Amino acid sequence: MSMVHVFNILKMGLGILLLFIAVILWSISRRFSSALLALTALLLYAQVVLDLLDYYGIIDAGSLIIAGEVPVLSYGFPILLILSLIVTLLVFIREERK
Repeated sequence: MSMVHVFNILKMGLGILLLFIAVILWSISRRFSSALLALTALLLYAQVVLDLLDYYGIIDAGSLIIAGEVPVLSYGFPILLILSLIVTLLVFIREERK
C-alpha cells in the first residue's frame, strides 16, 4: 500500500473523528458556538471528501462548477470553511464574555 493511500485513510479517519467529537460536544453543551463548531467540522469533512474524490479522479473539482473562469469548489469552499471557523471563534468569544 502506497504511503499516499495511508495518508488519505488517515485524513478521512481524522475528519470522521473531528466531526464525531464536535457533535458530541454540541450535544453535551447545547451552546450556539458548539453548533457552529459542528457545522465547521462538517464543512471540513466535506472538503476532505472533495479533495479525495478529486485526487482519485472520481470528480474534477477544478472544472465541476466554474463562475467567470474561476473554479468555485477549489477556491470558494476553502474560503467558506475559513469564514465558518472565524464566525465560530467570534461567537465562542462572545459567549465566554457573558
